[in-house]
Amino acid sequence: LGQLNDLRDLAKARLGVDYAGATMHDVNRFILQPMCAQHRKCYAQVVNGSELKRVDIFVSHAWAENFDEFVTAVRGPFANWLVKPNVWICSLALVQSTDPELVAIQVGAGDDPSHAPFTKALEQVDKILVVRNRQVDIYGRIWCCWELFIAYQLGLVQKPGGLMVSGRPADTVMQQVVDISTAQASNLEDRRKILHHITSQRQSVESVNRIVSEVMQFVSDAVA
Repeated sequence: LGQLNDLRDLAKARLGVDYAGATMHDVNRFILQPMCAQHRKCYAQVVNGSELKRVDIFVSHAWAENFDEFVTAVRGPFANWLVKPNVWICSLALVQSTDPELVAIQVGAGDDPSHAPFTKALEQVDKILVVRNRQVDIYGRIWCCWELFIAYQLGLVQKPGGLMVSGRPADTVMQQVVDISTAQASNLEDRRKILHHITSQRQSVESVNRIVSEVMQFVSDAVA
């Protein structure tokens, strides 16, 4: 969490007056991508060196959120924790690049997203932190739906304290119906893979919608 705060300080310094409105996309473009290109490794490896950390918390979020609000929402739930957890954030745990092939190699897993790094990280953690935001509906993003579905399958959602919620969404998000078949992804091939995998594993889109809707109701009712 301290390293996330360091990234916020760096973003403030680099982006200047543009920082207030910056999203994760902006921080990625102006800070993470150049850093990854220079060091040929992800942000987490740059700051941790050879002392890689065991992951405790998986952070599920959408990149269109305001970056400063995102950092606050991630740090907030652990403000009173004496020992701070290690969190997994995809933009910091994966190499960010302007090369779409490099990004696809990291994220891609044939037609099976269960081999994607997001899924592998979820298999290692004790909790998932869902970070809502005022800009977009995170369950309009298919990777967020997938992450919550996998968290449910792994028993994190049903486990006491396994699902944490932070951030406050726009009021209109509360009224929306979950339909992963209409959820979007930056990479259309990712979207195709996830939907194909769900249907090929004897899961129906409707059953996944029910699971995500059930948890989303809790997420919507939770007090930030």
